[in-house]
Amino acid sequence: MDRVKGKVAIVTGAAGPLGKAQAQLLAKEGAKVVLSDIVEAEAKKAIEEIRRQGGEAIFMIHDVTSEQGWAEVIKQTLSAFGRLDVLVNNAGILINKAIEEMTLEDWRRVMSVNLDGVFLGTKYAIGAMKGSGGGSIINISSVAGLVGMGA
Repeated sequence: MDRVKGKVAIVTGAAGPLGKAQAQLLAKEGAKVVLSDIVEAEAKKAIEEIRRQGGEAIFMIHDVTSEQGWAEVIKQTLSAFGRLDVLVNNAGILINKAIEEMTLEDWRRVMSVNLDGVFLGTKYAIGAMKGSGGGSIINISSVAGLVGMGA
């Protein structure tokens, strides 16, 4: 217990089941958690649960594909908690279509969220973490990135 006590963590995609669980575990272990997502209602439910269990958490609407959005989330995190120690790049999407039915716009949206979002998060978190004396960046991915899926 208390492995991250006093640390500050950002979890992207925190409105989904996996992100919510990550945020709750970090809070249970003593971290102050910033939940970020584009889905406000579900993330706010997660924050209520964290607070009921004695944890500290805030929510920020955040599109991980936006460079300005990343700058703002980092700025608000530092303003609220004074530091950043952990970034969980959890946000990700899947467009469940056969590849021959996908549009180039579909493809670019997936790549923007799943790859650009990780790049931007890492880029902006590193500067904040250097100011906090270091930190950890955790990149979550689906097993679908390792194995092919049938049509």
